[in-house]
Amino acid sequence: MSGPEIIQVIQDALHRKGSNPSRFAKENGFSVNAIRYILEGRPPSSRRLAEVCEALGLEFYVGPPRVPEGKRMDASELANELDRLAVEARRIADEAAGAPAEIDQNILYVSAPRYEVLAAAGSGEEVLDESVKGYLGFNKTWLREQNLSASNLAVIEVRGDSMEPTLHDGDSVLLDMRSPQLKDGGIYTLRRGGELLVKRLRRQGASWLIVSDNLTYSVESLDENVDVLGRVVWLGRTFTDAA
Repeated sequence: MSGPEIIQVIQDALHRKGSNPSRFAKENGFSVNAIRYILEGRPPSSRRLAEVCEALGLEFYVGPPRVPEGKRMDASELANELDRLAVEARRIADEAAGAPAEIDQNILYVSAPRYEVLAAAGSGEEVLDESVKGYLGFNKTWLREQNLSASNLAVIEVRGDSMEPTLHDGDSVLLDMRSPQLKDGGIYTLRRGGELLVKRLRRQGASWLIVSDNLTYSVESLDENVDVLGRVVWLGRTFTDAA
């Protein structure tokens, strides 16, 4: 900021306070000349200028970093703030135009494709079709909090009872389709030949086991004939009225 700009900022601050140089100097313990010299463009000491700025409620700033240590935004927080500002900007624009405040859902949500495939929570569901039959929206902030990438999401439907009580027949599950780092106890979608499964994986020494939450189903080994396609990170369920 140049000298004339600093002078203007100080003059504006005095005006907002309803004060003048003499009164401000007296009320804050400065000499009248100290304030007058600043307003005349005579360079004050940095200490004096900082004291004047503090008394006026102004920030005395020299150079980066401007954000206090411990309050800097990480990438996720910055993205969330940008989303918030985009929504607020849209709301203000709609109000200025006299239109109802309609929020562009693409600002807030990501549409995950819902595929026409069934993953069996049982012995295996044959994969007949992998076309997209619709989309489900997921909040961008939530996805970032879960460290999920919008380009690697898929929604499929569960069939069978082998994962009850965790997953029920007809549940929808959101899959993280990135190359998975297996987690002990995680639920995954598996492909075995032409069949699709949704099962829990358990570590046993250096090996992995395919486990059903429903204990009436047997435990199997995860071998080279089974591909791990994605990890289940969310489930959706439609409740129906009891008969």
